[in-house]
Amino acid sequence: MARFGYAFFDSGVRFDTPDAQPHRTMITLTRFLENPFDDRQISLAELLAFSTDHLQRMITNNPGGALATRITATTSALGLVADCATDDITKLGLRKARKMAKDNYRAALPAAVAKVMAAVTARYGVDSVESLECCPSGRTLFRDVRDDGLELHLQTLVTGVTAHVADLGAPLVAEATSLLTGWQTLYTASESSTGAKTTTQDGKKLARENLQLMLFLNLLTLAEMFPRQPDKLPLYMQQSLLENPTSEEEEAPAPTPPTP
Repeated sequence: MARFGYAFFDSGVRFDTPDAQPHRTMITLTRFLENPFDDRQISLAELLAFSTDHLQRMITNNPGGALATRITATTSALGLVADCATDDITKLGLRKARKMAKDNYRAALPAAVAKVMAAVTARYGVDSVESLECCPSGRTLFRDVRDDGLELHLQTLVTGVTAHVADLGAPLVAEATSLLTGWQTLYTASESSTGAKTTTQDGKKLARENLQLMLFLNLLTLAEMFPRQPDKLPLYMQQSLLENPTSEEEEAPAPTPPTP
């Protein structure tokens, strides 16, 4: 697979005359619209290993909830591929990945809720009626409540901030809503069975292509978040998981654990 990233200009600079401009060879811009995850040399096992690791990294490193939409979309796409899988080992790996994604999301949720509530209390006060509307049982509940009861309390939070959108602003409502939809997607995926299903070859192909598209959109999102910072990409994507070892004796390195 080709390496991520391109150099816009070559390293050669020629001055033919004192007034001449440097000679530069610019890369074809259309290359940036090519999806590197469509590479036919990437096996399904490699794609799933990369996607699972990448999803955990996005969940762990999600500044300000900026990746909430991409996390939800990637989880859904990965789940669709899992539903189409016929290999028991693949299914087991994806079930574990789904549970891990849910548990990681759950662990980060109290801090995310605290951020939303900080905006509410800053506007109305800690003991205000508005704050109680958004979080009547307190923030510690989001850490202690059972998984099957969490959605109700997140919905209460969304309903509360939505009722006061005129004061709190649409971005805060969107942030609270993303916490709810993200949890719904991950919880449903974790609880759902990946039992045998009859899926056509076309269906499997479409599921894989959809996952490849989601990964590409994630890459573009990261490029927008970290322009001119290529050193940030390994925090979210381990390209080695998509590449074969350079020799038969050499094994692909194990992925580096996501940085909390």
